[in-house]
Amino acid sequence: MHTPTGQQPLSAAAARQGPAPAAPVPEVRWFYIRGMTLSNAGLASLGPQERARAAAFIFAADRHRYQAAHVALRRVLSGRTGIPPGQLEFGREPCPRCGGRNGRPTLVNNGDLHFSLSHSADAVVIAISAAPVGIDMERIVRRCSCDLAGAMHEADAARVRRLPEPRRHAAIMRWWVAAEAVLKCTGAGIAHGMADFPVLGGQAGADEPAQPPAGTGEPAQRAARADEPAQPPAGTSELAQQAGGCWLLPLAAPPGYVAAIALHAAGPRTVVSYPLPEAGGWSAGS
Repeated sequence: MHTPTGQQPLSAAAARQGPAPAAPVPEVRWFYIRGMTLSNAGLASLGPQERARAAAFIFAADRHRYQAAHVALRRVLSGRTGIPPGQLEFGREPCPRCGGRNGRPTLVNNGDLHFSLSHSADAVVIAISAAPVGIDMERIVRRCSCDLAGAMHEADAARVRRLPEPRRHAAIMRWWVAAEAVLKCTGAGIAHGMADFPVLGGQAGADEPAQPPAGTGEPAQRAARADEPAQPPAGTSELAQQAGGCWLLPLAAPPGYVAAIALHAAGPRTVVSYPLPEAGGWSAGS
């Protein structure tokens, strides 16, 4: 894979090898894919299902984004496990809601390593952890997103309804990625709806969330559910909260994007991010 001048080569981002970390501190890896050329070797590492999915895209840009994301995922997981990218085998856990085989993606070769993938526009982000993890990232769009308020938990909907534009739009974007991250973490997915739990209540105002240092996060939220761990991580503030059975952490994103990460464990205070999202080369989105 070739990257434009000044961008981190994909192979370098996955260079470190070794087992999954003992503590469930998630690692996040960002990739900027505009102008990225996929090598024949990279494309050959994709499995039959990935190739079929890529071939089904009508637009070349969508196909490239999918292929780049999955080649990156295989390189990152290879770097963590020592297994060649083309030999990694993927599966799915049962959905916790319906029992179908569409739950969390798993690495058959190494069930102790958990991962999550998201891509939007020119960016790809991958999270890996020793605990189940979910990550979501979206480019911030200019069009109105107010119609999504109908899909929210009522507590979140009430918070955003009283906000003026453009703060309402920004809060809805943050809600979307946070809810998606939690659903990816639990394995339920958005097909069963996104209104079962609030994700905005623990932030410093849904319209003005506190910004974490780049690449780090504080456990963000707390929602009462019987299946959630009883105690927040030691040393966290009153803002420590859970959502839908997972710890939801704020996540610094590149300019023009918004992101969130969720972890099914007693949430850490830190997210390790490579490279830092404010690094040069990220597009501002539109």
